[in-house]
Amino acid sequence: MIEREKSTHSFLERLRRSLPISAHARRPLLGYLQSKRVIGSTSPTLRVVNVFHNDYDGNIMCQFTVEGDAGARVFVVPLTQLALTRKRPAAREAAKAIAPRRRKLGAAQPPY
Repeated sequence: MIEREKSTHSFLERLRRSLPISAHARRPLLGYLQSKRVIGSTSPTLRVVNVFHNDYDGNIMCQFTVEGDAGARVFVVPLTQLALTRKRPAAREAAKAIAPRRRKLGAAQPPY
């Protein structure tokens, strides 16, 4: 689904209408954020505030903030690096759509 341009565009539009979406960092991203002292030892809730398509490598990218971050910094990572909270239909659809890409990339994908 993500590989086709037309369906990707409509997928992103549906996802944008559901923003912000709660998420948690997957292990590689969690380790990276901890090493940069962005977060502590716990896994905080992240808020996905924007999504877009990276034409260079085909990834669906997202901008997120860390809940409770006083600096209100915004980070950009591939959506595959986040575990979306599946309370909203668009978040469930996104999780289902990016699962094959996450499996395909495996550990080869950098967390940032």
